[in-house]
Amino acid sequence: MRLGFIVFLFLAGCAAQKPQEQTQPIAKVTTVTPINIGGATPYAYSAYADYLSPLLSNLNQEPFYQLSNPQLLVNAYRYHDQIGAADPRKTIYTFKSTTDDSWGYVTTSVGRSPIANGFVIEGSALGTVYALVLKQTKLCLATQAKGLPVFANGRWLFNESPGFFECTGLTNTRIYKVGSGLPGLLGPYFDDKDTVFVFRSQGQLQRVAVALKQQFPQLSVPDIRN
Repeated sequence: MRLGFIVFLFLAGCAAQKPQEQTQPIAKVTTVTPINIGGATPYAYSAYADYLSPLLSNLNQEPFYQLSNPQLLVNAYRYHDQIGAADPRKTIYTFKSTTDDSWGYVTTSVGRSPIANGFVIEGSALGTVYALVLKQTKLCLATQAKGLPVFANGRWLFNESPGFFECTGLTNTRIYKVGSGLPGLLGPYFDDKDTVFVFRSQGQLQRVAVALKQQFPQLSVPDIRN
């Protein structure tokens, strides 16, 4: 009887033991920090080498964007020239198709007071990335155009068959890969009217920002003091 009582207590004690709680993984916190872009320094500016080539290379990055025109402009078109115009708020760079008589072009336009801000995003599924947020700035890439725009009487006139367009700005959220979290990862640091480019390095961001400053001296680049 005594032995049975001891066994009962032993089994009861085992049943009363709480299972060990598994440690829950600590959730990553995404942080967004303003960074200093730096001002433009005078140099021999080349539209294709300093702006178009790094820009198209960036827009072809799979983890970030879902665009078709950047790849077409790189693989099926060849850079031709800039359309000269007395328009301080817009630049148009043209590309000629290597397979047919169509044209492509990249337009960049700014408002009265454009602003460029830089940020580093850390802790997201994308790893550490750098974002260039451009206010009052719009970029459009066109392919399969039957003719090129012309500047007349103070305004741009486009061909009746202007081609297939992909633009930033109001359609900004559509240019990003679904599930990338972009550009929402920036939180309050952007709004739907902004143009947002994302880079793997701060140097890549600065290169495009400096090229934009060369095109548009009125572009404001705030000085961030740490």
